[in-house]
Amino acid sequence: MSQLWFERNAATQNMSVREKIKLQIWRCADSLLFKTSPNPLSCWRVFLLRLFGAKIGKGCYISPKARIYMPWNLTMGNISSVDDYVFIKNSDKVTIGDYVSISNFVHIYTGGHNVRQRNFASEREPVTIANGAFIGADSYIGKGVTIGQMAVIGARSVVLKDVPENVIAFGSPCQVKGERIPKEEYNKYRYNYID
Repeated sequence: MSQLWFERNAATQNMSVREKIKLQIWRCADSLLFKTSPNPLSCWRVFLLRLFGAKIGKGCYISPKARIYMPWNLTMGNISSVDDYVFIKNSDKVTIGDYVSISNFVHIYTGGHNVRQRNFASEREPVTIANGAFIGADSYIGKGVTIGQMAVIGARSVVLKDVPENVIAFGSPCQVKGERIPKEEYNKYRYNYID
């Protein structure tokens, strides 16, 4: 065959050789140092993630059972938490604000594939979870999604589109079901969110 039907190269995978090497080194550190650390030693896990390029604020908790695919693509504010078995597949940027709680078994994906191209090319879009948001257990957050500040995503939701601030949303696909906090009260405590 003069031409392969399925061509895979750096352009289709969106990953340089240097990034692949960095990823393998992180996987070793993750297996040997991150996952084996006792639960109370979140500061050690935060240190390791920062060592690999993550930007993490003060007072954050990250479970040893969580999986962060590329720490250098993670930005996390202050007093936020990532619970057991959360999988952040961040081939693009994931930004998590202050006072965010990400519950057990949540999956956050910034990448996917273009199924209409013959080489199944990778596509990436950043994910943002704004200040004060809560992501319920076993939810899926897809590429390019922004969760507004103080929004609540109910358990087992599939979020494929942006969610506005100060709402309760759930379902598959995720839909807004109502306001979280009365508007007058919310406006008193609203964050001035800055990227």
